[in-house]
Amino acid sequence: MKMERSHTGRSFFIIILSLLSCTALFSNAAQTFKDTLVVRLMQTSHYHDAAGYIASRLAKDDRRISSDEKLYYYNSMSMTQLRLNNFDSAKISSRYALKLASQSKDSVLISDSWKMMAFAFNNSGLLDSAAYFTRKLLHYSERTGDKRQYRSALTSMATILIQSKRPLEALAYYREATLITEQLGDTSNFVRSYYNLGGCLINLKKFDSARIYLDKASMLAERLKQPDLLMLVYGELSECFLAMGRKEDWKTYQLKAYKIAEQLGNKLFLAICNSSLAQAALSDHDLKNALKYGGRADSLMRSTPYPEIQRKVDSTMYVANKKLDNYAASLEWYESFTKLKERMTNDNQASLLNRMMVELGMKEKNLTIEKQDLDIRSKKRQLQLLVLLLFMTSIFITVLINYFIKTRRFRETLYRKEKYLDKQIVEMLQYKFPALRENRAPSGNAEIQPDLSETDASMPEDPIQQEALYGRLIEAMEKEKLYLDPDLNLKTLINLLGTNKKYLYLAISGNTAENFRGMINRYRVNEAKRIIEMNISNSVIIDTETIYSAAGFNSAVSFYRAFKLQTGLTPKEYANETRKELKNSGTRSADLFL
Repeated sequence: MKMERSHTGRSFFIIILSLLSCTALFSNAAQTFKDTLVVRLMQTSHYHDAAGYIASRLAKDDRRISSDEKLYYYNSMSMTQLRLNNFDSAKISSRYALKLASQSKDSVLISDSWKMMAFAFNNSGLLDSAAYFTRKLLHYSERTGDKRQYRSALTSMATILIQSKRPLEALAYYREATLITEQLGDTSNFVRSYYNLGGCLINLKKFDSARIYLDKASMLAERLKQPDLLMLVYGELSECFLAMGRKEDWKTYQLKAYKIAEQLGNKLFLAICNSSLAQAALSDHDLKNALKYGGRADSLMRSTPYPEIQRKVDSTMYVANKKLDNYAASLEWYESFTKLKERMTNDNQASLLNRMMVELGMKEKNLTIEKQDLDIRSKKRQLQLLVLLLFMTSIFITVLINYFIKTRRFRETLYRKEKYLDKQIVEMLQYKFPALRENRAPSGNAEIQPDLSETDASMPEDPIQQEALYGRLIEAMEKEKLYLDPDLNLKTLINLLGTNKKYLYLAISGNTAENFRGMINRYRVNEAKRIIEMNISNSVIIDTETIYSAAGFNSAVSFYRAFKLQTGLTPKEYANETRKELKNSGTRSADLFL
């Protein structure tokens, strides 16, 4: 009997704050119209002032107030009456709001009217009507994706389940509602969310977990200065300690809650406290105090009726009177208890509740299907991106291959052109200077003539004479291979040829388009090509440093620059082309180029 009464008390506390937790202030809803004064009064818990202000606004015959504004005020009035525990007044305001909602096109205001009707019926213990409006609110939140209204529908549904003795199912809905509160960062609703979870866990006899949530709720309520919520949290903590058998702690928190209820003038909560005191006295066999506290609770419930608490009072008064042999009084209390129980547990209510559970199950399945569809669409997009990436990659590879093919062909063309030009230049020089046809070994010791760079006036500027001088220069280059000397300069050639700078320049410019440095580099590059071809023919590994020094260059940088300028190819590219040419002709070639 004691445990049953304790569960009844906890159930009521959960119902009260669950409904308050659902009824988040209208400032949280994205409404077309809102009154900032109403919002501020509600946020600061001045419910009496808010109710008075709203009543004054509705009493005025002001045509400037639109139908939607009236709808807002009636919804707000229902909220204030719920906070003041005037449930009949809350239902009256909700009915006015529902009538105005039938003429409104503002879906937010309409859904708020359904919400207030669900809360009002929940507080009155009329679960079939509460379930009807909860279902409408649930459908609206599913259709619009309104998380706040969805949270309200979940909490209302959990409240119905609590009253129907199905706490385990209620816990799942409370947890989902708390998760939405955390996602929204709705600080003002954290107290209500923690309270709901704590009360539900008490019903499941998980007292340690319940205390964790209730302690969080009490600390937040104190910090946020929410006395109405703190009162309910203290009441629930007292019920938790009573269920744990800690009567001293139960009494401490019961008195804390009772004190706040007196300050707030909350008759319903005072009735709850007196009902709990009556149950505690009955469990201690203090029948006199059980009747005293039960009578007070019943008196308070006459002005603020609530079926669930009335059942609790009726049960206590029935048992106490029976033990005192007051059979007539006990019979009256028993009949009252039986009527309330039948009204609250009718078949239609259970049927409607089961139907709602089926609909919620379908909603979960639909959400699962929707998630699967989203996953499929996401994978399709990923596949499309992958196909596009593969297509772009294939284009890039095709362009790259085409570039390499064109580059290779271009190098082959340059190589063939270079070989052709080399042959033509040799034939031209041999034709022009027959002395070059003689296969004479280099002397290695050219006779140096006196320096005539400033005094040689006997050298005529006749083109024939210049051509002869140029022929002597070419012969010296071809046979003496002067270009192999890295330190070769203009002065050395002047002394060797017995001429001066002016006549040597005239001889070079008159017979070729090159200057002195270009001519020397051409001979050196040709020598480098000859070394490369010879090494490849002999399958010798090509060493770049050996080549450029053997060809007469001072450095690898000047060697690469001159080779590229002269042939259009790098030494490595020239070697590769030579290797391919020799391979095609069946000649072995080297595999490396250093």
